Amino acid sequence: MRRRRALVLAGAAFVVLSAASACTGGGPGASDDGLGAAPVSSPAPALTGRTVQGHTASLPDLRGSVVVVNVWATWCDPCREEQPDLVKLAGEYQGRGVEFLGLDERDDPAKARAWVEEFGVPYPSVLDAPGAWADDFAFFGLPDTYVIDRSGTIRWAVAGQTDAAEVRTLIDRVLALPS
Repeated sequence: MRRRRALVLAGAAFVVLSAASACTGGGPGASDDGLGAAPVSSPAPALTGRTVQGHTASLPDLRGSVVVVNVWATWCDPCREEQPDLVKLAGEYQGRGVEFLGLDERDDPAKARAWVEEFGVPYPSVLDAPGAWADDFAFFGLPDTYVIDRSGTIRWAVAGQTDAAEVRTLIDRVLALPS
């Protein structure tokens, strides 16, 4: 009887932990200021790797720019919903000292390439098959978005789905910081 109870409890814990690390719907509204973002002040990981597009991308190479890092996967419905807004913002901020970098987490490279083509994603997305880079960002679940200042410090983290208005606000706040 004890063994059966332990197995039931272990199974329940697995379900809860799996749900917590899975694709989240999160979204705007989680912070005190009405944004779904939390202020952060920690160094960004030195994200570097092969991209979905077949090149190499490196977050340290983008130092001097404000950088938006979005962690996504093709199997994540909230990621699909927010992708058009991220593409729109990348175009809006082009040439204004803002770069975008995707992080395709635990995904199939062929499906990721199809995603990039489908949405016309203009910025690189690093492949993260094992999820190691996403873990380095201490992400909660998919999607997650981070806004990094010019010196390489994460200033904002959005757990869950975001939208253009929220990310625009966060970018503008970081752009307004002294260099």
